[in-house]
Amino acid sequence: MKKILTNKFVEIPIHLVLSIIVIFFLGTLPQLFIGMELNVHNYIDSITSTFSKLFGNKPLTYYGPYMDPSNGRPLFPQILIQYKETAFVFLMSLLISVLISFIIVYIILQLSKRKQEKIMVFLDFLESIPDMLFILGLQLLVVYIYKKTDVLIMNIGSIGDKKVVLLPILCLSLPSIILFVKLLLFCFETELQKDYILLARAKGLSKLHILNHHVLRNVLLSMLYFSKTNIWFMLSSLYIIEYFFNIPGTFLFIKDYGIPEVFIISMLLIYIPIFTIFKLFHIFIPDELKGEA
Repeated sequence: MKKILTNKFVEIPIHLVLSIIVIFFLGTLPQLFIGMELNVHNYIDSITSTFSKLFGNKPLTYYGPYMDPSNGRPLFPQILIQYKETAFVFLMSLLISVLISFIIVYIILQLSKRKQEKIMVFLDFLESIPDMLFILGLQLLVVYIYKKTDVLIMNIGSIGDKKVVLLPILCLSLPSIILFVKLLLFCFETELQKDYILLARAKGLSKLHILNHHVLRNVLLSMLYFSKTNIWFMLSSLYIIEYFFNIPGTFLFIKDYGIPEVFIISMLLIYIPIFTIFKLFHIFIPDELKGEA
């Protein structure tokens, strides 16, 4: 056991370094193309220039496509301000998605198999709807309610100091809830088929008691392990959310100031915390809950 843990702790920094290298080269990749032509010399110059900026003594700066690089603004703390906006929307959406998903799954598990199958078909249908339709639909709904009642229930976009909060979180949460419901149903059904659950049922324990006292802990751990795809899906949707609602977040910052340093630092701020959390779960969650036993 000690040897396995040691090997895994050695793997983590290796994977992290390789990931950072990949992000670095992705950040400089656009410099390989000038128009429709490849320019390897320009790409190599960009790699060396970006490396010297990241590890040099001078403070990092950012500038737009029509700005003079010599008049660039300090990258820190501005990039952290943008990161805070993205992190808030993401974490609130994730928390809401998980909580509502658990409530929905608990309700579904109390239903008959036939009704559960119909709900799964409906969830598959909802999953097929593009994110942009969810966003546009909710925005139009807010506008429609405002026109009919003269009451603006929530802002539909950030303008100046007026920031939109509730609607972006709602738009990011809705597709995520569908994914988490399907994931949780899979985890619960897998756990409910195990021998210790059959023993609990044979003792006459109620389904709700079994779910709360025997299944929930294992399902939580399994969900955390298998939720990587859902989390990356949410992050990929965040660009659309920030663009549609004009949220001054990380992805909009990359769009407006698409220089390699901005891309690399932004991606590292997003990637490293998620990488660390999932690697630690990979180490400490038992193999039985990861489907590896």
